[in-house]
Amino acid sequence: MKKGLLLAFGSYIAWGFLSIFWKLLSGVDAYEVFSYRMMSTMLTMLLYFLLFGRMNKLKTEVSGLLANKSELISMILASFLISINWLVFIYAVGHGQATAASLGYYINPLFSVLLAVVFLKENLENFTKISLAFALLGVLILTVQSGHLPIVSILLPFSFGTYGMIKKNVTLSSDVAVFVETIIVTPFVLIFILFFAKHTPSDYTVYQIIYLILSGIITAIPLLLFAEALKQAPLNVVGFVQYVSPTIQLAVAIFLFHETFKLENLYGFAAIWLAIIVFIIGQVMLMKKTKNMVK
Repeated sequence: MKKGLLLAFGSYIAWGFLSIFWKLLSGVDAYEVFSYRMMSTMLTMLLYFLLFGRMNKLKTEVSGLLANKSELISMILASFLISINWLVFIYAVGHGQATAASLGYYINPLFSVLLAVVFLKENLENFTKISLAFALLGVLILTVQSGHLPIVSILLPFSFGTYGMIKKNVTLSSDVAVFVETIIVTPFVLIFILFFAKHTPSDYTVYQIIYLILSGIITAIPLLLFAEALKQAPLNVVGFVQYVSPTIQLAVAIFLFHETFKLENLYGFAAIWLAIIVFIIGQVMLMKKTKNMVK
């Protein structure tokens, strides 16, 4: 359990600081950064399977996936949803919207709960209903203050939450799933790079090329840490740690990127934070109650 939590902290801390890495590439078109990130991650994962002698595992699971139509469709959908998530986040960081991105990841777990209720017909505890109400209030406050719907803050939880729900029906190992997701999208990003990209690698600086090459490793490490964390600790325990990531993202946006954070914005964020506090307290109480019932 302790090892699982440490690994989870490691993955969420890495995701929290990842915005700094993408900020280094803000001079490169977001679509191009995303495309090279996708290819680099695919190659990194392939290298991972080769170096750790897991090619047989990869071949076996991919063969099983190709024989299962419904699971293959789920993986194709998941691939495009995670692509939307990556692209929106890269765009947000590069265009001074890292604060909006952090808000999106604060909303994400609550949005996942909402999806579970609507599509999986799961019942809600009272504390979850209260937390969802506060989260909705926070989004409404921020929408009214800005005069428009915070698209980034909506797209990030929508894409990642739906991605997570679809992946519930997939039996692939986490590392194989990451490779499959990237290889499904790779042909599309290759077409974009070859025929539609505004720039070629010769237009980038040496540092930008190095960062683009490293983007695959930067993406893969937290994903693999998280996958290992889930093996060591239950999902509901690991889930408590996820708020570390948007908290770091928000701090980075305000103190490193110097994005504007008006006092009036605090009201909307306060409602979101209150929703999270209610949600976490409720989850802890529910876990204690379940533990006592088992005893």
